[in-house]
Amino acid sequence: MSYHGPLLIKEPELRWPIVLIAALITTAIALLVAVMHFVASTTPPVNRSSPAQFDWMLQPGHSDFDQLREQILIEQVMGNEKLHPFNNLVVELTGVVRNETGRTISGLEMRGAIVDTENVTVRERTVAVIPLHQIALEIDEAINVRILLEGIDRDSDRARAVLEVTGITFE
Repeated sequence: MSYHGPLLIKEPELRWPIVLIAALITTAIALLVAVMHFVASTTPPVNRSSPAQFDWMLQPGHSDFDQLREQILIEQVMGNEKLHPFNNLVVELTGVVRNETGRTISGLEMRGAIVDTENVTVRERTVAVIPLHQIALEIDEAINVRILLEGIDRDSDRARAVLEVTGITFE
């Protein structure tokens, strides 16, 4: 049996339905990809690593919170911008957090934010740093903190980065 080349449909009545079905499938795939791109670029990112605030944490409004928050030093705050594939910015906030409270911290929740020149928040995220990234923060110990802010508009006014303590628990 010899090779006769590719099998071609030579009957016009059979060729057009196959071409039409192929064109419809291709169009459906292109529309599906366009819808997925639109949804991915317009929905805000999901905050998977930030659990709900713990009931047992000292938070703003508690009597000792402001005094204790001043004893947790946040130094070397930096924001590194990277361009996201969907034409949005991703800002990685980093800083060094030092425990000067005189007590071991067993729970630490922090808020990272980008604010504009009028102090309006452009994007923010709250993360439980301890116990998720480290078990405890001992007296006079320092840790590096990293908070990733996604979905920032490239044209937004970004004046400065903010890292602040929003919840504290002691052993």
